[in-house]
Amino acid sequence: MHLPCKVLALASLLAIPLASRADTLDFTLTGGGNTYSFSLPSNPTPDSTSPGVSFTLDNILVALNPGSPLGIDFTANLVFSELGSGGGIAFPIPSPPPTSVTLDLVGAQLFGGTVNAPAFAPTTTPFMLSEPKGSDASTLDIASEVPEPSTLAYLGAGILALAGVARRRFTAN
Repeated sequence: MHLPCKVLALASLLAIPLASRADTLDFTLTGGGNTYSFSLPSNPTPDSTSPGVSFTLDNILVALNPGSPLGIDFTANLVFSELGSGGGIAFPIPSPPPTSVTLDLVGAQLFGGTVNAPAFAPTTTPFMLSEPKGSDASTLDIASEVPEPSTLAYLGAGILALAGVARRRFTAN
């Protein structure tokens, strides 16, 4: 391999771990016959915290059954719990008065860092509903809205490698 190719390969390998993450993540919660979706920054600033327990993000727009004729949008205060407090997420869902229903999912901790400086990353996580009772298990998918820079770096490195192989074969003949 020629020196420029070696330098390029080494530079791409060193740049991949340094690539930043996507700024906004899409959350899709499915289970119990419903789908809830919302978007959050990958590094949100909590509106309130309970140290060692949870943090809250206020007034988040949530879509219930998006794309369905019965779908609605509402705002909710989302509470994310640490694993030691049961993990998971809880938020109120619209219901006819005077009843108030909170969707309460327990399971994995969805964020890294601390309740004062949380960080989300793409993942798929199963949850159990603690409220409302009698509901099935749920799944929460967290996905990037755009390809992460590291994905693009891998794609670029692959294209350069293929171009190098093609060039080598062409010049050898």
